Amino acid sequence: MKLKQVFCILMLLIMLVSCNQNSRKKAGNTAASDTLNTTIKFNKLEKLFVIGDFDGDGKQDTIFQHNYSKQTKTEIEKSPDPFENDWDIVEKWFYSQKSDLYLTINKKNPDTLHLGTAQGLYCLINIGDTNGDRKDAIALVIDKLDMSRVNSCEIYSLCNEKWTLLKQFGIHEDSFDFSANKKPIFNVVKGYLEKQNGKWLYKDYLQQSYENEEEVGKMRQLKLAKCN
Repeated sequence: MKLKQVFCILMLLIMLVSCNQNSRKKAGNTAASDTLNTTIKFNKLEKLFVIGDFDGDGKQDTIFQHNYSKQTKTEIEKSPDPFENDWDIVEKWFYSQKSDLYLTINKKNPDTLHLGTAQGLYCLINIGDTNGDRKDAIALVIDKLDMSRVNSCEIYSLCNEKWTLLKQFGIHEDSFDFSANKKPIFNVVKGYLEKQNGKWLYKDYLQQSYENEEEVGKMRQLKLAKCN
């Protein structure tokens, strides 16, 4: 093969490779442009708080909800409105922010309760002293970034100055459906955690077995173990 022919073949290969690289860049730019052209509607991110004596010192404390962005290293004040945007947009936005949902209490050197990456809380409830340790416990339901409406209620108490999970049971998120223009503050989880005659009752949505037929579908008294 003559040198001129070899040179022509090499030039043809270089042109083909160059053409393929440009095609990948164009495809990447188009995808980025589509993402930028997506209009996201934001609203103020609701953050709950609750008051009670959570450390047993006889004084009122306040627990605050925080949504922190590890990406921007700032508190998240506005986020995509879940009623005005597709859910996958909301979900991707919070993950892109590396959202950290956590609770703090207004005390010196308080323990922080980290709840993971989530949009926020459906509810944050003071359920009082249900185990006789002279400290109020809290019940909460996390507004998770998933497609499932099956969720769980978690109950925490400060044990030796550390937040400790005392109980967890299944609920269904239809308890938080509402028809008003403004989202209400939920002081119970309807059908799953309610206060009746001065006592907290609960029902586990995921419970598969009952002691007898009379218990099926009924709520039972909430009993919590004391801190270890």
